[in-house]
Amino acid sequence: MSEVLDSIEWLSHASFKIDYEGRILYIDPWKVGNLEPADLILITHSHFDHFSKEDILKLVKGSTSVVLPDNIETSFLNGVNIVKMAPYDHKNIAGFKIKAVPAYNIGKENHPKSKSWLGYVIEIAGKLIYHGGDTDLIPEMDDLNVDIALLPIGGTYTMDGREAAFAAERVGAKVVIPMHYGGIIDSGESLKVFKENLSKDIEINLG
Repeated sequence: MSEVLDSIEWLSHASFKIDYEGRILYIDPWKVGNLEPADLILITHSHFDHFSKEDILKLVKGSTSVVLPDNIETSFLNGVNIVKMAPYDHKNIAGFKIKAVPAYNIGKENHPKSKSWLGYVIEIAGKLIYHGGDTDLIPEMDDLNVDIALLPIGGTYTMDGREAAFAAERVGAKVVIPMHYGGIIDSGESLKVFKENLSKDIEINLG
Protein backbone atom coordinates (compact mmCIF):
# COMPACT_ATOMS: atom_id res chain seq x y z
CA MET A 1 0.00 0.00 0.00
CA SER A 2 2.74 2.48 0.94
CA GLU A 3 4.40 2.22 -2.48
CA VAL A 4 1.13 3.06 -4.24
CA LEU A 5 0.31 5.84 -1.78
CA ASP A 6 3.76 7.34 -2.25
CA SER A 7 3.13 7.53 -6.00
CA ILE A 8 0.18 9.93 -5.51
CA GLU A 9 0.79 13.68 -5.36
CA TRP A 10 -1.96 16.23 -4.77
CA LEU A 11 -1.10 19.20 -6.96
CA SER A 12 -3.93 21.47 -5.69
CA HIS A 13 -7.70 21.74 -6.05
CA ALA A 14 -8.80 18.45 -7.72
CA SER A 15 -5.52 17.90 -9.58
CA PHE A 16 -3.36 14.86 -8.92
CA LYS A 17 -0.27 13.30 -10.36
CA ILE A 18 0.38 9.57 -10.05
CA ASP A 19 3.88 8.42 -10.95
CA TYR A 20 4.15 4.65 -10.64
CA GLU A 21 7.12 2.75 -12.06
CA GLY A 22 7.77 5.50 -14.57
CA ARG A 23 4.18 5.68 -15.87
CA ILE A 24 2.66 9.10 -15.26
CA LEU A 25 -1.04 9.79 -14.89
CA TYR A 26 -2.70 13.14 -14.20
CA ILE A 27 -6.26 13.73 -13.04
CA ASP A 28 -7.94 17.08 -13.77
CA PRO A 29 -4.68 19.01 -14.26
CA TRP A 30 -5.17 22.72 -13.56
CA LYS A 31 -2.46 25.34 -12.99
CA VAL A 32 0.11 22.56 -12.92
CA GLY A 33 3.22 24.51 -13.96
CA ASN A 34 6.08 22.63 -15.60
CA LEU A 35 5.76 18.92 -14.97
CA GLU A 36 6.70 15.73 -16.78
CA PRO A 37 4.54 14.81 -19.77
CA ALA A 38 1.71 12.38 -19.23
CA ASP A 39 1.16 8.83 -20.33
CA LEU A 40 -2.49 9.23 -19.34
CA ILE A 41 -4.75 12.15 -18.40
CA LEU A 42 -8.17 11.64 -16.80
CA ILE A 43 -10.75 14.45 -16.97
CA THR A 44 -13.83 14.24 -14.75
CA HIS A 45 -15.99 16.97 -16.33
CA SER A 46 -15.98 20.14 -18.39
CA HIS A 47 -15.75 22.93 -15.79
CA PHE A 48 -12.71 25.16 -16.28
CA ASP A 49 -10.99 24.13 -13.06
CA HIS A 50 -11.07 20.47 -14.10
CA PHE A 51 -10.92 20.63 -17.90
CA SER A 52 -8.11 23.08 -18.62
CA LYS A 53 -7.10 22.95 -22.28
CA GLU A 54 -3.97 24.95 -21.50
CA ASP A 55 -2.79 22.48 -18.89
CA ILE A 56 -3.68 19.43 -20.94
CA LEU A 57 -1.65 20.77 -23.87
CA LYS A 58 1.33 21.32 -21.55
CA LEU A 59 1.28 17.67 -20.53
CA VAL A 60 0.55 15.75 -23.72
CA LYS A 61 3.20 14.03 -25.79
CA GLY A 62 2.85 11.85 -28.85
CA SER A 63 1.85 8.74 -26.93
CA THR A 64 -0.46 10.39 -24.36
CA SER A 65 -4.03 9.13 -23.96
CA VAL A 66 -6.72 11.50 -22.68
CA VAL A 67 -9.86 10.07 -21.09
CA LEU A 68 -12.99 12.22 -20.84
CA PRO A 69 -16.76 11.99 -20.52
CA ASP A 70 -18.48 11.56 -23.85
CA ASN A 71 -19.94 15.09 -23.97
CA ILE A 72 -16.65 17.05 -23.86
CA GLU A 73 -15.30 18.64 -27.04
CA THR A 74 -11.79 17.51 -27.97
CA SER A 75 -10.98 19.02 -31.38
CA PHE A 76 -8.04 20.95 -29.86
CA LEU A 77 -6.25 17.64 -29.19
CA ASN A 78 -5.05 16.83 -32.70
CA GLY A 79 -3.02 13.65 -32.89
CA VAL A 80 -3.75 12.62 -29.29
CA ASN A 81 -5.43 9.32 -28.42
CA ILE A 82 -8.89 10.31 -27.13
CA VAL A 83 -10.88 7.82 -25.07
CA LYS A 84 -14.49 8.65 -24.21
CA MET A 85 -16.01 6.93 -21.18
CA ALA A 86 -19.40 6.72 -19.51
CA PRO A 87 -20.21 5.58 -15.97
CA TYR A 88 -19.35 1.90 -15.41
CA ASP A 89 -17.09 1.64 -18.47
CA HIS A 90 -13.81 -0.23 -17.96
CA LYS A 91 -10.63 0.38 -19.96
CA ASN A 92 -6.99 -0.71 -19.82
CA ILE A 93 -5.00 2.33 -20.96
CA ALA A 94 -1.27 3.13 -20.81
CA GLY A 95 -0.69 0.34 -18.30
CA PHE A 96 -3.46 1.47 -15.96
CA LYS A 97 -6.80 -0.25 -15.31
CA ILE A 98 -9.51 2.43 -15.28
CA LYS A 99 -13.18 2.25 -14.30
CA ALA A 100 -15.47 5.26 -14.73
CA VAL A 101 -18.05 5.83 -11.99
CA PRO A 102 -20.85 8.37 -11.52
CA ALA A 103 -20.17 11.82 -10.04
CA TYR A 104 -23.02 14.25 -9.54
CA ASN A 105 -24.82 16.61 -7.16
CA ILE A 106 -27.98 16.03 -5.19
CA GLY A 107 -30.01 19.17 -4.57
CA LYS A 108 -27.57 21.38 -6.47
CA GLU A 109 -27.51 22.35 -10.13
CA ASN A 110 -23.74 22.49 -10.71
CA HIS A 111 -23.17 18.85 -11.62
CA PRO A 112 -26.44 17.20 -12.69
CA LYS A 113 -26.62 13.43 -12.97
CA SER A 114 -27.93 13.79 -16.52
CA LYS A 115 -24.49 14.99 -17.69
CA SER A 116 -22.93 11.58 -16.96
CA TRP A 117 -19.81 13.23 -15.60
CA LEU A 118 -17.28 11.02 -13.94
CA GLY A 119 -15.21 9.89 -11.05
CA TYR A 120 -12.58 7.22 -11.65
CA VAL A 121 -11.29 4.08 -9.96
CA ILE A 122 -7.68 3.36 -10.92
CA GLU A 123 -6.07 0.00 -10.18
CA ILE A 124 -2.34 0.03 -9.50
CA ALA A 125 -0.45 -2.99 -8.17
CA GLY A 126 -3.71 -4.52 -7.00
CA LYS A 127 -4.74 -1.39 -5.05
CA LEU A 128 -7.79 0.68 -5.97
CA ILE A 129 -7.62 4.48 -5.99
CA TYR A 130 -10.91 6.39 -6.22
CA HIS A 131 -11.03 9.99 -7.46
CA GLY A 132 -14.53 11.20 -6.69
CA GLY A 133 -14.69 14.08 -9.17
CA ASP A 134 -17.10 16.86 -8.27
CA THR A 135 -19.64 14.75 -6.44
CA ASP A 136 -21.98 14.75 -3.51
CA LEU A 137 -22.49 11.81 -1.17
CA ILE A 138 -24.30 9.54 -3.63
CA PRO A 139 -25.82 6.04 -3.35
CA GLU A 140 -23.44 4.60 -5.95
CA MET A 141 -20.61 4.94 -3.44
CA ASP A 142 -22.00 1.87 -1.66
CA ASP A 143 -20.89 -0.20 -4.66
CA LEU A 144 -17.24 0.76 -4.27
CA ASN A 145 -14.64 -0.93 -2.12
CA VAL A 146 -11.38 0.92 -2.56
CA ASP A 147 -8.08 1.31 -0.77
CA ILE A 148 -7.38 5.02 -1.28
CA ALA A 149 -10.03 7.70 -1.79
CA LEU A 150 -9.41 11.19 -3.18
CA LEU A 151 -12.51 13.05 -2.03
CA PRO A 152 -13.82 16.62 -2.47
CA ILE A 153 -14.64 18.23 0.88
CA GLY A 154 -15.27 21.91 0.14
CA GLY A 155 -19.05 22.04 -0.06
CA THR A 156 -20.84 24.56 -2.33
CA TYR A 157 -20.10 22.60 -5.52
CA THR A 158 -19.52 19.18 -3.92
CA MET A 159 -20.13 17.39 -0.65
CA ASP A 160 -18.83 19.15 2.43
CA GLY A 161 -16.33 17.95 5.01
CA ARG A 162 -18.87 16.08 7.11
CA GLU A 163 -20.43 14.33 4.11
CA ALA A 164 -17.00 13.47 2.73
CA ALA A 165 -16.07 11.79 6.02
CA PHE A 166 -19.15 9.59 5.63
CA ALA A 167 -18.21 8.96 1.97
CA ALA A 168 -14.78 7.71 3.01
CA GLU A 169 -16.49 5.02 5.10
CA ARG A 170 -19.04 4.22 2.39
CA VAL A 171 -16.34 3.49 -0.20
CA GLY A 172 -14.33 1.38 2.25
CA ALA A 173 -11.21 3.54 2.10
CA LYS A 174 -8.23 2.75 4.30
CA VAL A 175 -6.58 6.07 3.38
CA VAL A 176 -8.21 9.30 2.22
CA ILE A 177 -6.68 12.36 0.59
CA PRO A 178 -9.03 15.37 0.75
CA MET A 179 -9.26 17.72 -2.23
CA HIS A 180 -11.33 20.57 -3.69
CA TYR A 181 -11.06 22.82 -0.64
CA GLY A 182 -9.31 26.07 0.24
CA GLY A 183 -8.37 28.43 -2.58
CA ILE A 184 -11.45 29.30 -4.62
CA ILE A 185 -13.68 27.05 -2.51
CA ASP A 186 -13.36 28.07 1.15
CA SER A 187 -10.95 29.38 3.75
CA GLY A 188 -9.87 25.91 4.86
CA GLU A 189 -12.64 25.35 7.41
CA SER A 190 -13.72 22.30 5.41
CA LEU A 191 -10.54 20.43 6.28
CA LYS A 192 -11.11 20.96 9.99
CA VAL A 193 -14.69 19.66 9.72
CA PHE A 194 -13.54 16.69 7.67
CA LYS A 195 -10.89 15.70 10.22
CA GLU A 196 -13.36 16.03 13.10
CA ASN A 197 -15.82 13.66 11.43
CA LEU A 198 -13.48 11.14 9.83
CA SER A 199 -13.45 7.67 11.37
CA LYS A 200 -10.38 6.99 13.49
CA ASP A 201 -9.92 3.78 11.47
CA ILE A 202 -9.22 5.75 8.29
CA GLU A 203 -5.84 7.36 7.75
CA ILE A 204 -5.80 10.93 6.41
CA ASN A 205 -3.03 11.92 4.03
CA LEU A 206 -2.67 15.46 2.72
CA GLY A 207 -0.98 14.39 -0.51
